[in-house]
Amino acid sequence: MAGQATNGWAVPSPAGVPTIAVGNQKGGTGKTTATINLSASLAQGGNSVLAIDMDPQGDLTNGLGLGEAPDDEPENPKHDLPNVTETDDANLLDLLADHRRAEDVPIEDLIIHQDDYEHLSYDLVPSHADMSLARDWMAKSNSRDALKKELEAMTERGVEYDYIVIDCPPDLSVLTDAAFIAARNVLIAAQTHATSRNALDQLIEQVEEVEELDDTEMAIVGLFANMYRQDGQSAKFLEKFEDEWEARVPFFKLNMAVAIQRAWDNGQDIYTWEDTNDQSTERETFAEMADGVKEAFGQLQPKEA
Repeated sequence: MAGQATNGWAVPSPAGVPTIAVGNQKGGTGKTTATINLSASLAQGGNSVLAIDMDPQGDLTNGLGLGEAPDDEPENPKHDLPNVTETDDANLLDLLADHRRAEDVPIEDLIIHQDDYEHLSYDLVPSHADMSLARDWMAKSNSRDALKKELEAMTERGVEYDYIVIDCPPDLSVLTDAAFIAARNVLIAAQTHATSRNALDQLIEQVEEVEELDDTEMAIVGLFANMYRQDGQSAKFLEKFEDEWEARVPFFKLNMAVAIQRAWDNGQDIYTWEDTNDQSTERETFAEMADGVKEAFGQLQPKEA
């Protein structure tokens, strides 16, 4: 399966499933926003999707309502859902670091299925409070390729998805490396201003470093320009990205969107959350992103006339 070629600019992922890591070492760039809503848009199209939260902060898990509920908002729907980030059961870090607690526990045992909760439109491997120990635990166990191996084993056991989307932490740690190695395809999330340009350079350098160290091919499948503004800084940022990648990679631009934040606050994606404001622009953006991912993997069907 993993040896199959794609017809677009993406590269085959090791598990044989189109897999995308959403990354940037800066915080607040929209990685989790992209992961939550790209996954939802792919699921809206009838695809089975697995999202994986590799961030110790657990923003993806929390953004789907399964983290800590805010004490000052007693009416928040998150209070009616469990906080899965603080369980005593085996968690994602245990698997990645080969901890004894995860002995004989496959990654599919960690999956929270969309059928378990009415508001979910795709499956989730949640983060956990222990993920903050990843730098020490995974470095000691040489676990950069652990997620890749887990996903390969999962598909070999017959647990299959149409797409896997991985939310990376806001740094260039071993967790990010593990996500890149498992996916081999990276969607960059960035705010389009001057301070993000250096971060973009560093992220691309890390992609190239993973290629060299692991003797593998990586691909950038798109750029999510979050909080985009019609100004000179945004134009310069996109121009630099376009020059770097010779216009091969599409941009997906989203202005500051209150509905996106409200959806996250209430533990839902932009498709399940109903806001008093018009959400059509946000939904169209992530529909375009989903089409871009499908096209990158050569799976976008031509529209009927």
